[in-house]
Amino acid sequence: MCPSNRGFGRGFTLVELVLVMTIAGVLAAVAAPRMLDRSAFQTRGGAAEIRTALRYAQKLAIAKNREVCVTTSGTGLTLTFEPTYASVCGVAAVIRSGGDPVSEPTFSVVLPPGIPLTIVPPFRFDGQGRPNPNAIVNLTVGGSASVTVEPETGYVH
Repeated sequence: MCPSNRGFGRGFTLVELVLVMTIAGVLAAVAAPRMLDRSAFQTRGGAAEIRTALRYAQKLAIAKNREVCVTTSGTGLTLTFEPTYASVCGVAAVIRSGGDPVSEPTFSVVLPPGIPLTIVPPFRFDGQGRPNPNAIVNLTVGGSASVTVEPETGYVH
């Protein structure tokens, strides 16, 4: 008959339990505020949406060979263009691709509440995708995320 060692391997020691509880507490104290604060996620998401809209404006200007105007406000931006070859910009609203002209009459990006956008003077993308006036356009979303439109190329990053 084999002697059985029932005392070994029956659970965790008190030291192991205290160590696991301490590590879990530290992780909860550090990670929980970051996970519960959504403003950082909303800021990054808003900046990505602004970048996407600006890239779409540039591509639309190239595809239609028309100037596409970008107007910013404290809460977002709006895209407009001139449907003919006139030099006036901002007469017709850009409609979202696949969007309904009645329910979504303009291509506008509205940031979440509490996420501001720096207001810059209106600018345009010309038929070659360059910003007009030909200067760097810097937008700041939520005070921390930066969106830049490069001169000459119109590259948005």
